[in-house]
Amino acid sequence: GLSNILRYISRHQGFASLYNENQLEAAALVDELLSLVDSLEQRITGATSSDIGQLLNQIAGYLKSSPYLAGQSLTIADIALCSCLAAMDPNTIPNSLKAYLTNCVKAHYELKVLKAFLPDWGKQ
Repeated sequence: GLSNILRYISRHQGFASLYNENQLEAAALVDELLSLVDSLEQRITGATSSDIGQLLNQIAGYLKSSPYLAGQSLTIADIALCSCLAAMDPNTIPNSLKAYLTNCVKAHYELKVLKAFLPDWGKQ
């Protein structure tokens, strides 16, 4: 899915700041997060809203102590999550993740393309 594509691009284009496999702990955390985002991506269309809500709350927990999922800088896990969130019904997304998505899109040129897909809450 999306995670494998992002891993491939970051490896072959030399985007070590987005996914640095040489830092094992950081790479393991990004892989863990990508697994959660993959689960979200698979459930967006078929799962109940409570299943999706539990997964979104679990993901939001990573943002309690840092501005990005895996710490202080943008990673491919953030790009994957922002892509999934932009494709979801805004009514199913917790406010904390709406704010996170809005901040990521505003702060990073790489994510500006997602701005076109955000509903009104993305223009705050």
